[in-house]
Amino acid sequence: MLPDLPETPSAEPVIVETPVVPERRPFWGYSDLAMVIGLSFGILAVAGLALFTIYRGQIPLTSPVVLVGSNLVLYVAVYLAFLAVFRLRYGKPVFASLGWVPARYSILLVVAAGIALAFLVSGVAQLLHTPKIDSEIERAMESKASLMLLGPMAITLAPLFEELFFRGFLQPLLSRSLGVIAGIVITAVAFGSLHGPEYNWAWQYVLMVTLVGAVLGWIRQWSGSVIPGTVLHATYNGVFVVVAALQHPK
Repeated sequence: MLPDLPETPSAEPVIVETPVVPERRPFWGYSDLAMVIGLSFGILAVAGLALFTIYRGQIPLTSPVVLVGSNLVLYVAVYLAFLAVFRLRYGKPVFASLGWVPARYSILLVVAAGIALAFLVSGVAQLLHTPKIDSEIERAMESKASLMLLGPMAITLAPLFEELFFRGFLQPLLSRSLGVIAGIVITAVAFGSLHGPEYNWAWQYVLMVTLVGAVLGWIRQWSGSVIPGTVLHATYNGVFVVVAALQHPK
């Protein structure tokens, strides 16, 4: 009879821990920026050509209806471009990815800051001897009927999409690559330059809008959300809409 052999202890399974790689923030890159811009302008060009073909000669290109309609098409194009990048490429939600997330802030304080910023910018513009610009937007703001079309858009969709693109999309990307301060400043300069044609490239206007963009960028960085900046932006625009309505009641 063979003696009992000692039991060989079973080898314990070796657990190899895979290091957790933190998600890159923001998760998009410069190729996505190029894609959003390219898709936006592509959709805008196709829609503009279609509308021009349909309504050619029937509605003046300088009419408020065309101004509002072209901006609406632009906002739709930008949203569709965001949808293509975030949903289709990354499987991520659009608004939350761009910073439309809850933030701790006082809405009364933000509204008050928006009003104060509007009057501060107006005062600085006076000191800089800002010239009066004869542009389509300025002429449209002199008509009550035009204000009824442009005003609601100026305090809703315009600040929403500008904040989503500049402070929600562009600024985090630049801040990741170049640092927070550079991200805020470069985004503000891009924001001011976008409004340059609207004011015939008068440097005073471009400078003022750039400074407003820097304030909005700081709020985005401080709050971690685009919501407070959107509220302030809407309030800021709303002050000028109200002033225009009071100056041109007809």
